[in-house]
Amino acid sequence: YGSKLIAVSTDYVFDGFNNGEYQETDAVNPQNAYGRAKLAGELAVTESGADAYIVRTSWVFGEFGNNFVYTMQRLAENHPKLTVVNDQFGRPTWTRTLAEFMLHLVAVDAEYGIYHLSNDKTATWFDFAKEILKNVPVRIDPVTSSEFPQKAYRPNHVVMSLEKAKSTGFVIPSWQEALSTFLSESE
Repeated sequence: YGSKLIAVSTDYVFDGFNNGEYQETDAVNPQNAYGRAKLAGELAVTESGADAYIVRTSWVFGEFGNNFVYTMQRLAENHPKLTVVNDQFGRPTWTRTLAEFMLHLVAVDAEYGIYHLSNDKTATWFDFAKEILKNVPVRIDPVTSSEFPQKAYRPNHVVMSLEKAKSTGFVIPSWQEALSTFLSESE
C-alpha cells in the first residue's frame, strides 16, 4: 500500500545516568519493564525491515487519558500543599506537538529511522507542576526522589536531543508555550 509506519517509543529506553542530552544513536539500557517493552517494540519494528519512523517521546500530556497535568490540577483542588520531585530532569511533550511532528515526518518524506521529539526546554517535575499551577492558590514544595518512592524505577536525567527532529525543518515550541496553549484551550 505504500504506507509509512510510525512507532511511538519512550525516553525510558535510556537508563538516565547521562547528564547530557541523549542522541538517537546512544546505547539504550532500560531500567524498568515499561522501557524494556518499548525497546522490544523498537527492535521488532527495526528487525521487520519495514520503512519506519520510531519516535521516542517523554512526559506526555494532552486532552485524553490520565497525565501529570490533570493529576496536579486534581490534587490542587483538595490539597493546600503538594510535594513534587525536583531531581528528575526531562522534557514535557504535548500530544499535539507529537502528532504534528509525526505528520511532518511523512509530509517532508524525512529519512526513516529513530527521532527524539518532545517540547523544547528542560524541566523537573517540580518545574512542570509550578507552571501547571501558577495561577492556583496552592503551595508546591520540592522533594527528592528518595522522599517520594515509586514502584517502578524512574530515570533521573533523560533529556533527549531534539537536533535531528529540528533538522527536518520542524519548529518545536517550548514546553511552557505548549502547556500554556493546552491549558487555555482546556478552559
